[in-house]
Amino acid sequence: MLRKLRRAIRSWWECRTKKCTYYRHYLAYGPADLTHDGYHAAEQKCEYWQKELTNWYDAHPEGEAPKSLERICFDWERRVRA
Repeated sequence: MLRKLRRAIRSWWECRTKKCTYYRHYLAYGPADLTHDGYHAAEQKCEYWQKELTNWYDAHPEGEAPKSLERICFDWERRVRA
C-alpha cells in the first residue's frame, strides 16, 4: 500500500515538473497526437498488451503468437511511439 502511494506521488510530481515520459519521450518524436492524460492511458494499455504477448510466448515457447495479438501490441506501441 505504501509503495503504491509513493509511486502515485512520484508519478504526479514527474508530470507536474514535466519530467514524465510524455514530455521526455513522446514529445521528443514530434508534435503530439495525444493529450498528456491520453498518452499516459495509452502507455498503460501498451504495457498491458506487451505483458499479454509475453505471457503467450511463455506459455507457447515454440509457437507463433496469433497475428491479432501481435497487431494489438503494434498498434499500442505506435500510439505511444515506442
